[in-house]
Amino acid sequence: MKKIMAFLFFLTFSITFAFHMTPTFYEQRIDGPGGYKEFILKNTSNETLRYKIAFLPGLGKFGHMDKWVEYNPKIITIKPQSQSILKVYVKAPKGTPEGEYSTLLNAKTIPVPKLEKQPNEVAAAARLGLNVSVEIVGYVGDLKADLNVTNLKVSEDKDGKAVVTFDIKNNTPKRGVYYSVEVLESNQNFETTEKGRIGVGKTDKVKITLDKMKKRDIVGIRIRETDTRKEITNKKL
Repeated sequence: MKKIMAFLFFLTFSITFAFHMTPTFYEQRIDGPGGYKEFILKNTSNETLRYKIAFLPGLGKFGHMDKWVEYNPKIITIKPQSQSILKVYVKAPKGTPEGEYSTLLNAKTIPVPKLEKQPNEVAAAARLGLNVSVEIVGYVGDLKADLNVTNLKVSEDKDGKAVVTFDIKNNTPKRGVYYSVEVLESNQNFETTEKGRIGVGKTDKVKITLDKMKKRDIVGIRIRETDTRKEITNKKL
């Protein structure tokens, strides 16, 4: 699976830490009324964590949209084993050319003062410094997703599990697409697999192994946009 997002981790101390943010993509149209998305940041540690949020220029493959971002809150404090929401709104200036634009969503830990056993002594709760940047992409223009599926086949592996393979090409002008695959059964059931992002003009070779489906029951696949769940195309065997 090809990934366009960049994850930059700078760890300064050696305690275990896990940064969790969902979703990890933006994929909104940002012209006209603009695009809005909420991101969930989770704290799986046993200490209160505080992040300073910033939006930085993207990595250079796309146009930059960091100057167009409005977001709230600027500083997020998350209690142990809890989560918080980051609200992000992006609106491109009028006249911005069609195409893709990106920014790095940056989250940097800052110390959280905490009283220890001695009332007059203050210690920093955040013993680990974390600086994480995730590239998120939006687009300008009425760029409807156009993905073409070819060479669809169903086989079995050595363990008797059904295996679906196909090629998928992104014919969408000027826009990459986050997509998911629904493998369809004859009884109207289906199994969904999120495949990530396919770039402009790119072709992915997809292989999906099914644990619960039988080869004889599979009748085709359906492709959807991951974010909106809109159907893009379907293909029968």
